[in-house]
Amino acid sequence: MTRAASGAEAGSVMRAAVFRGGRDIRVERLPVPSPGPGDVLVRVDSAGVCGSDVLSYRGLGPWQAGPDRPDGDGHELSGTVAALGPGVTGLAVGHRVAVEPIHLASCGTCERCRAGRTYLCGDRGLIGSVHTHSRGFAEYDLAPAAHVHPLPDGVGLEEAAILDCYACAVHALHLSPPPPGAPVLVIGSGAIGLTLGQVARALGHPVTMLGHRPGSLRLATEQGAADETIDTLSGALPSGGFATVYDAAGNPDTSLAEALDLVAPGGEVVVVGVYATGPRFDPHVAYQREVSVRWSNSYGRCVDGVPDFRRALDLLARGEVRAAGLITHRFALDDIGDAFATHLDRAAGAVKILIKPGAGP
Repeated sequence: MTRAASGAEAGSVMRAAVFRGGRDIRVERLPVPSPGPGDVLVRVDSAGVCGSDVLSYRGLGPWQAGPDRPDGDGHELSGTVAALGPGVTGLAVGHRVAVEPIHLASCGTCERCRAGRTYLCGDRGLIGSVHTHSRGFAEYDLAPAAHVHPLPDGVGLEEAAILDCYACAVHALHLSPPPPGAPVLVIGSGAIGLTLGQVARALGHPVTMLGHRPGSLRLATEQGAADETIDTLSGALPSGGFATVYDAAGNPDTSLAEALDLVAPGGEVVVVGVYATGPRFDPHVAYQREVSVRWSNSYGRCVDGVPDFRRALDLLARGEVRAAGLITHRFALDDIGDAFATHLDRAAGAVKILIKPGAGP
């Protein structure tokens, strides 16, 4: 193992959040992982709290840790290279990097991988025969070199920590591209909705955004995520149908039904948000309008073999999207429980919360 500039060496320990089910999150001391062949050890600077993380915190969704199966978490992360395993080239200790989530690792050889749909690989997330994922809510994380992306000088580590959100947006827009220059509707003004709106506008589409949090709707306008915003609590809805509607809210009670009501006949609804339970909607509405409903699952390399994560990084480096303004809160690792509680507190106005493992004791 290459000696780490940060001082992390084999046999040393790190602080890491351990999820023991629901709201039971503990910061414990664990061994610093040692990079094997093709691995990179990253000292984590920032890790974003994802909506899927919060679903688990609420005891919802399919990604449950428990008292008998405690686990780490944190798949939106950036940091600096601390050590390199044998055979890694193109990286050096001290490089600033973003980490593409390890739960998206794939076999690379099956039919779906060859088509660029790596996120649908039957071996997704398997390294060897072990299912694994990123653990950014810790001082160090281990990643395959192919998932570690050096950052250009103009991209900050905090911005890079939420590239996963932008990659999801890039994928959704590539999966179901609207007609050139056509207006699109985004339902949901959380982190996914805002990044989706920014990417859509960067690609030349006017964006109308629906939401129910005035603060995040203001942020959508200020940060270039929407041309028009509508607060659904006011009872107002946009007039006219949209050829493409993106459901980034993932509200099982309302958002898919709203999307089907607002899409144009023959149009397309793209589900980007994650429903905690089965969504409520009237299939007869979709039938009458002959609407297509597509599901956008993470991201891969569907267009010309270029990773969606890389395209997202390029957009950020060129200044075509603005990540810094979406970061509303920062917490030290020891305060990770407060970070998750803040995410659920509507009065706090959280959009994207970062955990800073290097802060605190």
